[in-house]
Amino acid sequence: MIIFPLGTDRRLQRTPWVNYALIAANVGIFLFTERQIKAISSAVQQYYQHAIENIDRPDIRAFLDDNPLYQAYLQPETLQLSQFFTYQFLHADLLHLIGNMLFLFVFGNAVEDRLGKIGYLAFYLAGGVLAGLGHVYTSHAPVLGASGSVAAVTGAFLALFPLANITLGYWIIIVFDTFVVSAIVLILFRVAQDFIFNFSGIGGVAYMAHLAGYAYGFSAGMAVLMLRLVDREPYDMLTLLEQKRRRSQFKRLSQKDGYHPWDTARPGKGEAPPKPGDAGELTDEQRDLMERRAVISKAVAAHDLPGAAAAYAALLEQYPDQVMPQQTQLDLANQLMAEQKHAVAARAYELLLSKFHTYTDAAQVKLILGLIYARYLDEPGRARELLTEATPRLVGDERQLAEKVLSDLPENTS
Repeated sequence: MIIFPLGTDRRLQRTPWVNYALIAANVGIFLFTERQIKAISSAVQQYYQHAIENIDRPDIRAFLDDNPLYQAYLQPETLQLSQFFTYQFLHADLLHLIGNMLFLFVFGNAVEDRLGKIGYLAFYLAGGVLAGLGHVYTSHAPVLGASGSVAAVTGAFLALFPLANITLGYWIIIVFDTFVVSAIVLILFRVAQDFIFNFSGIGGVAYMAHLAGYAYGFSAGMAVLMLRLVDREPYDMLTLLEQKRRRSQFKRLSQKDGYHPWDTARPGKGEAPPKPGDAGELTDEQRDLMERRAVISKAVAAHDLPGAAAAYAALLEQYPDQVMPQQTQLDLANQLMAEQKHAVAARAYELLLSKFHTYTDAAQVKLILGLIYARYLDEPGRARELLTEATPRLVGDERQLAEKVLSDLPENTS
């Protein structure tokens, strides 16, 4: 049975011309070099077969040493810098080419769409180089093919679009059909397959180049997400890991003591507070308020959340209804909760809910508030109200936790 990818459900925002050009370059070079590569492959096979039989073939060795195309392979024993780039565009046969180009087309288009044309081209070529290094440090055999570069692209796709649906085709004798799997399932299966094949000693394929490519591609994809070099999406790998971490933290909330719910989110750039008018027309109170908010925003921008949270707590003492921009407000509330300053954390969360009515994680905030009121502030009535509102919108462990806390609340609370 032959299984191969046909496409994804990821919609492109722009035409991936660089990926198309890479595919065209690989196809064009293959058509130009196919006959000569067949001759080289035959010569290499004869040379190693004779070497096993202790037969010296200086004529074949001379043919290979003098062949400029063979010198474009990645040769661990006669390594040249240019080989790290040239080997990426050579293929042993038509099946080798088709397999690589299918994966490059299916996964590369979407990755280019996220990284941009120049970024994608640099990423692709670097993927081939890093995959080549993985091969060079683990093997003495010459290698050719775009597999390492394509593995890097596939690894980046896993980081950027782990839940994208991949349409696969399969062919059994005369039967052809398709089915759909999640990208995370397909790609992790491929990684596991290459890992097993590499360490089981199955020869003929540079599996370590594949594995190095996957590792580089996934790491690069995660890096651009963490550094916010590309826009975040609701279902990229970093978001999924953050959600998993939050669910794990919510589990710890069921313990009576000693927990720190919702580690603070990575702060983004601070947003400047709105100016109520020309600076010369401000009252002393307005000027004081602006200065306090500016201190908080600067602390958040400098990644000093403890300092920002302390300044915000002081701000609420004098101006109890002050709300910072949405992400900043959430970061401050999370930090205060992590410091177990429950009363002021509850106030910060309440202000977040009252100001931003369409906040997407409102149910999770209500869950945290319910826990604060139930376990620390002795306000079971407010806890019941919040948890009752949140429970229908929660799933999995979060919902179970909300239901458990509700069941633990005393009856007839108001």
